[in-house]
Amino acid sequence: METIETVDLKHHDCLTERFHQMNLQISDYTFANVYLFRKISHYEFLTTDCGLFISGRNKQEQRYIMPLNDPRGCDMQTFHDLLGRQDCFFPIPEKWLSFFPADKFVINCDDNESDYIYLTEKMANFKGKQYTRHRNHLSQFFSLYMPEGKPISMNNFQEAMSILQEWQNDSESAPDKTDFEQCSEALQKVSELALWGTIYYIENEPAGFIIGEALNADTFCLHFAKASTKYHGIYEFMFNDTAKKLQFQYKYLNLEEDMGNKNLRRTKDSYGPELLLKKYRISIK
Repeated sequence: METIETVDLKHHDCLTERFHQMNLQISDYTFANVYLFRKISHYEFLTTDCGLFISGRNKQEQRYIMPLNDPRGCDMQTFHDLLGRQDCFFPIPEKWLSFFPADKFVINCDDNESDYIYLTEKMANFKGKQYTRHRNHLSQFFSLYMPEGKPISMNNFQEAMSILQEWQNDSESAPDKTDFEQCSEALQKVSELALWGTIYYIENEPAGFIIGEALNADTFCLHFAKASTKYHGIYEFMFNDTAKKLQFQYKYLNLEEDMGNKNLRRTKDSYGPELLLKKYRISIK
């Protein structure tokens, strides 16, 4: 027997508990990402005799299944039953690959989908040659501005939205080609989605914000970072300040993937990732 449900806020507690039990570093396995990207990825909850799964579709219109159970609890017939109707399992962490024998499954990955993982301590200190440019930008920023940070909440929702709208206008892309809609909804539902973030002001004007959530006990995922480009060095400041706030609770920061965007890849590389976390696709041979 199989039931299908659309993703809704009522699933928050159930899914969040499941993700915490899975204890993965992959950014896709957070309720906020599943909920906020439910339309783009066509996410649905799939309840089967084999357990609970999420089905979705990627940009290439491939249908995939996100396992919400440790694969050690499934037998080979389960894999065949599920993949008989979908194209692949995705995203699968490297530590699960041993459960998919190479003689029965095709295993591949796309580097554009890899998550960037950083040591929080390094991002908080900006020490070493890797961060020379970022330290210079940070120094220039502090020589010009005295930023103030406040927790993101519904009290400053409109101010955060003004930053997001300015960022969208500067992007020169249509809103449906950016994450404007998803970020806007995240701002509207910060408390419902149990998100944490900071909005920054310069001379009492909203200048930038960061929003994220815990992935597991030692990794925090930054979902959105938006700022006004008129404040040179503000992104270095926001990442540095966020890392300082989180470094005693989380060892790692996950800044998600670059989606094949060369400028985004160059920027994320410049912060010295500790690891590029691969996400694998598994299909039947």
